[in-house]
Amino acid sequence: MELSAQLAPFVKATIKNLKDMLGFEVNTGGMELEPDEFTSQGYTVLVGFTGGWKGRLILDMPGETAIKMASAMTGEPYSSAGDEEVLLSGAELGNIIGGNAITEINNSQPGLQIRLTPPSVFTGMGMTMFNARVNSSSLVVNTDVGPVKVNVAVEGAQ
Repeated sequence: MELSAQLAPFVKATIKNLKDMLGFEVNTGGMELEPDEFTSQGYTVLVGFTGGWKGRLILDMPGETAIKMASAMTGEPYSSAGDEEVLLSGAELGNIIGGNAITEINNSQPGLQIRLTPPSVFTGMGMTMFNARVNSSSLVVNTDVGPVKVNVAVEGAQ
């Protein structure tokens, strides 16, 4: 299955940033259309966007993956996905990935004028993510430190 026009820029930005910023080896799994809901792996970064496209980006991963990514970003060890620096690192990663993807989209389609909303980070096992009235698709990006699900939902997208 080919990546949707909505998901592709976010997957590209995720791969580029995990490779360039953190030096991770990265490969991708298959794309999947998400049902109305999916269960978090334990650590979720959510970044909304508005303008010509309205929707959101979710980066979902196991807490251990988030801890290792935060350690790679800051050079410091952490013991919990709920540590403030782990939460801040996830928010920053969401901003960077979302910003790079939105810049690519806006450069290729200037009339959209998409803007990001501030990120939110959630931790906890078994959280259900529900997609209300939007179509959502995901692709798992596998890294040296664990999997990251890149999920994008755009209002009105097919």
